[in-house]
Amino acid sequence: MFLTADTSDLPQFEDCDTILERTLWVLWVAKEKLQLKKLTVLQIASILRDVQEISINAASITQSLKRAGDKIHSYQQDGGILYEIMKPGKEYLKSLRGEGELEIFYFEPEKRYSSKRLLANGILNTLDGEVKIVDPYCGERTLDMVREVKGRPIKFLTRLENITNINARDKLLRELKDFKTENANIEFGNYPKVDLHDRYIISPSFIVLLGQSIKDLGAKESFAIVLNEASCKNIYEALSENFDRRWKLSIGL
Repeated sequence: MFLTADTSDLPQFEDCDTILERTLWVLWVAKEKLQLKKLTVLQIASILRDVQEISINAASITQSLKRAGDKIHSYQQDGGILYEIMKPGKEYLKSLRGEGELEIFYFEPEKRYSSKRLLANGILNTLDGEVKIVDPYCGERTLDMVREVKGRPIKFLTRLENITNINARDKLLRELKDFKTENANIEFGNYPKVDLHDRYIISPSFIVLLGQSIKDLGAKESFAIVLNEASCKNIYEALSENFDRRWKLSIGL
């Protein structure tokens, strides 16, 4: 089952260097993708061997888990011990992107569906905390994409006046009305001024610079650049400040 699990929306195994990090990764995939909430160290060792072709004995895994603290929870069951990854463990794995590192995502032309999945699973669902999105052009495909973000609040800042076709604008507003009944965690703000040009995403740890509006991803070649907040602190602070200022001026949709 591990061989066929889609882990594109989770931290990459290649970023895990220590026994503990690799163990936590296995526990997360098992819990998130396979509904296997708890595993024994023997099961973890077997998965690392058979799926990742890395040989780590059970004793070494047990020692690493003793140092895991609140990253895991252990259970006594049938005379043995089973382990479950907890939220601090997930947050720890998310932080493994190196400080100062940037990551570039390439959106191929004429691949709208693939681009949608890459943005949702490769970028949006790896961000932590509240997600703030600036995109001056919004469309129905935008709604499809942002609804893929699970369990976190989103603020989406756009400019409806950029939709010059009145019928298209009215249709989007009707779609938004229905959308909000099922996605209470997502807010949309209409910014009234004309100084909204760039497209970017802010989370507590990362900023994402988009070369194209979300609604058009995959229509033509474009890129997304993910930057660690610590590596571009001045830019991060400036974008965050501008977003908050513009959000206060926006009108809720």
